[in-house]
Amino acid sequence: MIDQEIYFKKNLKFLTTNTFITQSKLAESLGITRQAIFNLIAKDGDPRVSTVMKISEVYQVKAQDLLFVDLEEKLKNKKITYKLDISDV
Repeated sequence: MIDQEIYFKKNLKFLTTNTFITQSKLAESLGITRQAIFNLIAKDGDPRVSTVMKISEVYQVKAQDLLFVDLEEKLKNKKITYKLDISDV
């Protein structure tokens, strides 16, 4: 089983690549730099709970899913839109 850090990074990369909310737009929404978003995806380290919560709000996914679920696998047959909603998946 993949640990939550890997799911978080994988999911964040998946979301920034497959939605209209890019790394730059996400960074702007969170009030941080794009480099900080890149670091969340590329570098080792645990994200802050507040950061996870804010990202889940922006992408409209459950924070628990962002951490513990492979969103790419879960959504592979769903069309991803700007207002991604996986609560009914």
